Amino acid sequence: MKIDLYWDNEDQTMLLCEFQSGWTWDDLMAVLKTVKRLSEEREQVFGALIDLTNGMTLPGGSIFNAESLQNFQQILQLGSNGKGPVAVIGAGSMIRMVVDAIRRVNASVVEDVVFAATLDEGRQLLYPRLGSAGV
Repeated sequence: MKIDLYWDNEDQTMLLCEFQSGWTWDDLMAVLKTVKRLSEEREQVFGALIDLTNGMTLPGGSIFNAESLQNFQQILQLGSNGKGPVAVIGAGSMIRMVVDAIRRVNASVVEDVVFAATLDEGRQLLYPRLGSAGV
């Protein structure tokens, strides 16, 4: 699998999701199902750092093809009951444009999504919101 998911801290209040080049939609769906399961099992809110710095290419090459749009719909459905903040690390203009478009349609879906240039910046943005010391 080309997407790694693990806890970013010992308190297990922050997940780190690292995308590697060559990830697939199936990889992403498997990770999202794991996150959803963790979210449902825990009463505690946790955050997520989504690191795209090593795997920014989209399967199929474009966000504007039928498969990508269908997968984004599934992602939104899986994340519709999200509980915690998310920092997207290293997102290019295309990903930012997609999030902005989603924000215009249904702001509540992405209200806790922020962007950061580096993993450290993402941690600085999210850990204080969770009341956690971080790594």
